[in-house]
Amino acid sequence: MVPGRVTWFATLTVALTMVGLVTGCSKASSSTHAAAEKPANSASSASAPAPVSPTASAASAPAAPASPATTSPTPADTDTAGNGTQLGAYTISLTNGYSAPLGPTAPTQAQIASNGSCDVQYNGEIYSCNSEKIVSLPDGSTPSYSACTTGTIFVDDVDPTKGDVFCILQTDGEVSGIAVTAAGSSPNNYVTLKITVWQYVS
Repeated sequence: MVPGRVTWFATLTVALTMVGLVTGCSKASSSTHAAAEKPANSASSASAPAPVSPTASAASAPAAPASPATTSPTPADTDTAGNGTQLGAYTISLTNGYSAPLGPTAPTQAQIASNGSCDVQYNGEIYSCNSEKIVSLPDGSTPSYSACTTGTIFVDDVDPTKGDVFCILQTDGEVSGIAVTAAGSSPNNYVTLKITVWQYVS
C-alpha cells in the first residue's frame, strides 16, 4: 500500500469514527431529553377525572322524596254506622180512627188528619202500619234503643192503657220506643203517646 494512501485512509477512518460517535451521542441525548420532558403520566391521563364508584355517587346524590303511603280507604258502613242515634223525642195524641207517621220530628196535624203514610194507628187498639213489628216491653218501663232492638216479645197490637210500653220496628230505618201516658174517652176516645225515635237499619 502507498504511504500517502495509508495516511488518507487513516484520516478517513478517524473521521468516520468521529461522525459515528457524534451521531450516537446525539441520538442518546435526544432520547434522554425526550424522556426527561415527558411526565410519567401523560397530560390526557392526568386531566381525566378519577372513576367514581357507584356507592360514592349514590351517597352524593340528593335523596328522592319518599312517596306518600297510599292505602285504599275502607268505605264506612253508612247504613248502620249511626244505629242507636236518637233522632227525635216528642208526645202526640191520637183520636180513635187516626194514625201518624213517626220520624225525627212530631207529625203535624195535617199528617194525622190525612190518615196517609203512617207507623202507628189507634182504632180501639194500638197497631203498627205497613206490617211493622211491635215489641212489647214491661209496663211502666222506659223504652230504650237496646230494649227495642233486642226484645223478642212480639205482639199484634197494644191495649190503649196508661203505662203500656212497646216499640215499633219501622221499615224506614228507624225504631220508635212508645209509652202510653194517657188514655181517655171524652170528648172521644184518644191516647197520648210519648215517643222516642232512634236510627235502626237492620
